[in-house]
Amino acid sequence: MEENKELEVTESVVEEKESTKDKVEKKLQKQIQKSREKREGRSRILEYLSTEHKWENYLFLVISIVTLVLGALILTGALAVKDTFPVIGEHPKVFAWVLIVISALGVLYACYPFFKPAFPEFKKISWLPGRKFLGNSLRVFIFLTIFALLFLLYDAFITQLLANIIK
Repeated sequence: MEENKELEVTESVVEEKESTKDKVEKKLQKQIQKSREKREGRSRILEYLSTEHKWENYLFLVISIVTLVLGALILTGALAVKDTFPVIGEHPKVFAWVLIVISALGVLYACYPFFKPAFPEFKKISWLPGRKFLGNSLRVFIFLTIFALLFLLYDAFITQLLANIIK
């Protein structure tokens, strides 16, 4: 009698495990099918935008950029705040700096998901030793300086040549 009960319990446990396994397999198959359908029906760009970064991040980025520009306009004086405006009117430059700092942080926060996948890749890079890095950087800086001076000389020569032709 006890053996029958144990056998029945064991069989029911095995059946439950098999049914759970079947359910999980069916769910996985459905998810795989849905992802295939999504890939076939949409472009890769739209899929990336909808899955990796939600539209709220883009809206937040646009709002942050607009407030950054407004802060810069107030700071430069291109946008004037009336003195009678409560709190802000008394200290427009302070308000502009607060606006710039907060919106710059918002831009960084909104752009972070774009750069997040690059951070593990930086760990894989083997950097040059300090002396080689500085040596190469110095060579590049000298090269750029020579080209900048060359273009300045060309500009001066062409300007002088055109001034002589126009006379």
